[in-house]
Amino acid sequence: MSQYERCVIDPGSFPVWEAPDGSRRVQSLISSESCGAPDMAAGLWWLKPGEECETDIHPDASELYYVVSGAGVLRLGEERFQVRQGMTVYIPMGVEHQTFNTGTEDLCYFWAFAPPPGGPSKAEEQGWKQI
Repeated sequence: MSQYERCVIDPGSFPVWEAPDGSRRVQSLISSESCGAPDMAAGLWWLKPGEECETDIHPDASELYYVVSGAGVLRLGEERFQVRQGMTVYIPMGVEHQTFNTGTEDLCYFWAFAPPPGGPSKAEEQGWKQI
């Protein structure tokens, strides 16, 4: 193995996890486990049409979204914003956020944290199943 082989990520090499209710999926791509990244976490997240995710907050990490596909509404604090493919979102640490898929296709975010947030983050530990 070359020195940096683990740094080039093939999504097909990593599991996708589905929420117990089937409304969303997540795939972790960059982590300390996947490529030895202690200072960053990133991956893909999908929300099915007509669904909304639970409210989320990261008191110790800011988050970045790049909208890969789809459209929806993103709530940041008490404000709501239309999001669509090609847009980028910065979520400051400590800001409550929630996504609603108002489109007709899966809404997909590429998400990233630097550094990763503390607390439970493994999908399996939260009752998600590998698909």
